Amino acid sequence: MLGAVQPTALRSARLSSTLTSASASASASTAPPAPPKPAPTEPRKHYSPLQLYDRRVEEGRLRNDEFQREILTSVQDLYETLTHYKPPKVAKPDISRSRLNPKSDSMFGIPKLVSSWFTTIEKETGLAKKQEVDIPHGIYLYGDVGCGKTMLMDLFFDTIPPHLTKKRLHFHQFMQRIHKRAHQLKVLHGHREDIDVMPVLAWELSEQATVLCFDEFQVTDVADAMLLRRLLNLVLRKDHGLVLFATSNRAPDDLYINGIQRESFIPCIQLIKRVTHVIYLNSPTDYRKIPRPISSAFYFPKPGISYLSRSCKKEREDHVNNWYNFFSQGHSPELNIPLHVWGRELIVPKASPPYVAQFTFKELCGEPLAAGDYLTLATSFESIIVTGIPYLTTNQRDEVRRFITFLDAVYDNHTRIAVTAAAPFQDIFVEPENLGTSVFALSNKTPQEIDDKLENDTLVTQHGFDKKIAKKAFMFAHLDEERFAFARALSRLAQMSTQSWIDDVRPRRKN
Repeated sequence: MLGAVQPTALRSARLSSTLTSASASASASTAPPAPPKPAPTEPRKHYSPLQLYDRRVEEGRLRNDEFQREILTSVQDLYETLTHYKPPKVAKPDISRSRLNPKSDSMFGIPKLVSSWFTTIEKETGLAKKQEVDIPHGIYLYGDVGCGKTMLMDLFFDTIPPHLTKKRLHFHQFMQRIHKRAHQLKVLHGHREDIDVMPVLAWELSEQATVLCFDEFQVTDVADAMLLRRLLNLVLRKDHGLVLFATSNRAPDDLYINGIQRESFIPCIQLIKRVTHVIYLNSPTDYRKIPRPISSAFYFPKPGISYLSRSCKKEREDHVNNWYNFFSQGHSPELNIPLHVWGRELIVPKASPPYVAQFTFKELCGEPLAAGDYLTLATSFESIIVTGIPYLTTNQRDEVRRFITFLDAVYDNHTRIAVTAAAPFQDIFVEPENLGTSVFALSNKTPQEIDDKLENDTLVTQHGFDKKIAKKAFMFAHLDEERFAFARALSRLAQMSTQSWIDDVRPRRKN
């Protein structure tokens, strides 16, 4: 019920009305007529996933793919279920009462919550059991690179019913944020070893999103595996009500394969399979291989021309200047700009925020930067220029790993890149004995052919990579996850070199 109008307020309202009427009467002869009221706008149409897919096919933005359309029936079913879904209200946990048991579960190596915490929360709120609802089954969509998994997830994300909150994150970005937030909570509580921050993290995530979309779900680190298991075990409970949609290159049973303490992660795999429909997208089309106009954003010398020659140097300088001017939209460059990453500074040598940043390869990958640094760069700038990319060998494995992490970050955030390199990317990874007197030149030795080994290589047979890409990935012959990441990076570079990628600028917010 609205509160009653107080006498004083009523007199003020009458006085204001009288003054307004008098003023309007006095100025009626001179005041211009009031402009007509704008016509009411039609409410924005909300599409379902199938409707949006059909619309984009009609517009020529997508190709009609029978395999994708078959998957869309499941996506459409989830959408229709969500239109009637009312998530439960999640009780905020009291972190001061959340304690870790000093004796961890010996089977899983994960600290257990003292049962009194759950009892306290239920007594205080009465919500944990009373508000249990049927949670819609999410989707775990996996398949080979380039088959359209991310596109289908984005289609779903764009059509999630507006009454539900949602969040879409790349897996690495999500884990980075979770680790950072966990650190902040521990600092706030004096780094106490017995404080358990996981219930708070789960509550915060449930407050931010009812539907969580994970892109490129993969687990390679034991710390991520253990943290993820506990977090998902909380947020996917009925009293939290979160719905999961994930894409991955791997089936759930292949997640964290051969990882340290993998048996501890198996319950998480079983949980994912229990709360989602696991779907394999087996489209034979790799959409990254469909020919598109190639932009000139990637510079490398013409055959027979040395990267270090005077003519090549002039071409490189012109290339970088032209692309910097294009990316910066005429804004003047600044030097040595600090970015803050986890309480420390990352210096950007040259930039016009938020449009473009410029690094040498040595500055970007020769320094001990981590995934958080590259994510900050990719989300802070629309475009990044990298100069002086040399031939890369197994002797530069750290630089190669950082370069792959950088490429993942810019791809996932649709950051545009322009580069100068010693050779086209498919030729830039070589054996050490094939280097010449410089990292920008090759010797005259004939590279060792390994094509015979590729016929049954898993990158070719299971994941659909070209033999040339799989061949280059042999520099990580004994590291399965890194071979896959390396091959995926080469595949993504082909897409990032297209004119359509360059034209599709994603504006960043200027600080």
